[in-house]
Formats: sequence, structure tokens, C-alpha cells
Amino acid sequence: MDSQGAGRNKPKGKPRDIVIVGGTHGNEKGGVWTVRHMQAKPSDFPASGLSVRAILANREAIERNLRYLDRDLNRCFGPELANATAEHPLRERRRALALADEICPSGAAPDLVVDLHNTTSNMGVTWILPSLSPWPLYLAWQASLADSRVRILHTPETSQSNVFLPSLGKDEVTLEIGPVAHGTHSHWAWEAADSQVRTLLGTLGELPDTFDPVAALADARFEFFQTVSIERYPLDDAGHTRCVIHQSAQARDYLPLADGEPLYFDPVEGVTLYHRGATIHPVFLGEAAYVESGISFHATCRLRWDGLQGVPC
Repeated sequence: MDSQGAGRNKPKGKPRDIVIVGGTHGNEKGGVWTVRHMQAKPSDFPASGLSVRAILANREAIERNLRYLDRDLNRCFGPELANATAEHPLRERRRALALADEICPSGAAPDLVVDLHNTTSNMGVTWILPSLSPWPLYLAWQASLADSRVRILHTPETSQSNVFLPSLGKDEVTLEIGPVAHGTHSHWAWEAADSQVRTLLGTLGELPDTFDPVAALADARFEFFQTVSIERYPLDDAGHTRCVIHQSAQARDYLPLADGEPLYFDPVEGVTLYHRGATIHPVFLGEAAYVESGISFHATCRLRWDGLQGVPC
């Protein structure tokens, strides 16, 4: 659903079957610790009236402290599942098929899948929503009221473009927590993931069965961000990355970047490259895991929820 239609479809009922996933990327440890905590001590997490499962996604990558073994597991779902077989040579392809069976037994999708990630970028606690579906949006809004570190990021996806693990659910949320160095055990990254899961489950558990998130969102006013483009590092004539993120832009995730402000620096030529165009709010600035694909940041715009949709602010 896009931002224009977010308030029009009534939710069919309170989410009850909740799946929490950690370790989709094996070197992002905050979610791994939260899932291990949930598996060892489920009573530590409020779950009144809910069925909650906690799953480690890429166990072998977790043990080897790698993002993935053969292919990014978080690009193996949605239409990409058609490429998976139990005998596929790529381990993540095989694991995606097994996870689909585990998360969706007998083909029944859970009400909500929450995937816990870390980023090296300065994104605080970001709730990523591929649609403005009422339940995830309401839960994200409530999380932002409970924790000033929370930001909401809408990354519009279609049924064809959504190849991410949380797409296995009827509704989905990805939590990105950072900055934290990949492959490290961070106390704050674990605490942030743990507290967000507790808030989500506690919020859902306390709501009556008749609660309507559409009605609640009609009276809500809050800020969120929406992805408008994915930007790549400039290349030299040989096709190699030419630039680094300029030091004055580094770590300025969610802050406005206006026309004429420094964005990249070319260390070989000693040249600064400037942002040109409308003001943007970059996120995933210089994310380490995106270097291999040449992505330097995601450009977003800042919006205000007016009760029905996002409007520029």
C-alpha cells in the first residue's frame, strides 16, 4: 500500500502470530542476542494473547561472523523464492526455502514478521516499513512515542521488488539499529533491539481485540521519512569507486543535505563533489555492507502524517 492508501483498508484483526527474526545477516549481532534471549527466557517478553516465535535465520553465517556465505539471505524471498530448491548450490537459497517452511507452516503466513538488523550508519533506531499498512505504522508510531531514538522510514516496495525476509509475513517490519560495527558484540545494539521488541509485544498485548489502528492513526500526527532514490558512489574511467563520503556529510543520517553542500571527496584528485538538487535527508550514509554493491546512501524526503497520508514538511 502506498502513502495515499494507507488509511483506506481496514485491518482484518489484531496481529496474534508474531515472528521475531535475528541473524538474517550473520555479523549483525544485536538481533542475534535478542533472539537468543527470547529463546532462553520467553517469559521475559510480554506476550498476552499472542503467539510469539523467535528464529535465528542464518545460523552458519552467525557462527562464522559473516554477513552471508554465498548470497545475501535478505535478497532471497518474495519472487526470488522461485529460484530456491533443497539442492541449490547456494546455501542461502536453500536456507530461504527452509525458513519459508518454518515461518509459514503449511503455507500460512504469520500476522507480523519483525527482522532485527544493525547498520554502521548513524540511524539510531529505525523502523523500516515497506508499506504504510495500518498495523506496522501504528506500532512504529507508538514506538516513537516511547523512545526518542526511534525514526520511521517508509521504503516503498511492490510484490516484485520486495525480496526481503519479512515479506513472509502478512505485515512486516525491519528494525535497523546503529551505528555499530558489523561483527561486534554491542551492549547498546542489543539493548535497543531488546527494548523495541518488548515495546512492540507489550503494545499489542495490551490492545483489545476490537482496536482499530486506522481510527487511531486518523488522529495521529508524527514525522517520518520516505525513500526517493538509492544513490551510488561516483566511478572513475576504469569503473572503480572514485570517492569517499565527505567528512562533513559522514554520520549525518536523517539531517537535511541542501544543494551545494559537500557530499563526496575524491582522495586522488583532491576534489570535493557537492550535492546538487533539492534538499534530501540521506540515510544508510556510507553503510559498510553496501560498499560491495556501490551504494553510498539512500535519499529520503521528510513527511508529516496528517491522519491519512504523508505530506511534505
